[in-house]
Amino acid sequence: MNTSLRDRIERESGCSGQDLSGFDFEWVDGEDELSFHNCTLRDTRIKGDTLIASSWSNCKFINCEFTGANLRDARFEGSVFFEGASTSATAFRYCDLGRAKFTNCNMAMVKINGCEGYDLSFDDCQMRGLNIENTKFVQTAGKRKFGTVRFKTCQLADAIFDKLDLTACTFDDCDLSYATFQRSRLVNAVMRDCNLLGIEVTDANFAGADLRGSDLDGFQLSDLNSHAGMMVSAGQQHHLLGSLGIDVSPDGS
Repeated sequence: MNTSLRDRIERESGCSGQDLSGFDFEWVDGEDELSFHNCTLRDTRIKGDTLIASSWSNCKFINCEFTGANLRDARFEGSVFFEGASTSATAFRYCDLGRAKFTNCNMAMVKINGCEGYDLSFDDCQMRGLNIENTKFVQTAGKRKFGTVRFKTCQLADAIFDKLDLTACTFDDCDLSYATFQRSRLVNAVMRDCNLLGIEVTDANFAGADLRGSDLDGFQLSDLNSHAGMMVSAGQQHHLLGSLGIDVSPDGS
């Protein structure tokens, strides 16, 4: 254990420009929120409660794994979680991501598995090939559901959202081309001004979902488990009805 680095992090409530590869954050004492800038972590397992409400700007996480880490209220800005084809993307496993926020991050190929992500948000992130499994975004109290996940202007092509409860989630101006939502629940979800070209929605529930302004080319309405109350723009009708084999002609023709 690098005790001098640990002492510095405790004294300054974080650090800047350091190589934190292999550092064990569980050894850090104190109740102050930690802040890290321009740091690099490679081949490192990150765990424990130390990083709650921590902030990370312009940091690199290369082939790392957050395991059981408490990242509630954490902020990541301009950070990289995937460097290229020669390395594995960083994974988040069994973490608390409640109210965490990722802004302008490269999260291509990242895996999120077994986490809790109530009120989790992503803004302007590169997330091609993102894979989310067994993760909770919604809390239930009686018949009411709370918490959601929000994506704004994110690149989510080829992302995997299968078998998830995405009730009332928001995708705003995102590229979701060829993403998969098989057997997922998107009741009252908002997917406005998105590219939904070729998305896979087999047995998904889109009841009450708002898809207005999105590109629905190839969207197969017949594949859905439910679409009652789903909202689309007038110009999108021909795509949806065409997926059912119905030819739409202009009035008077």
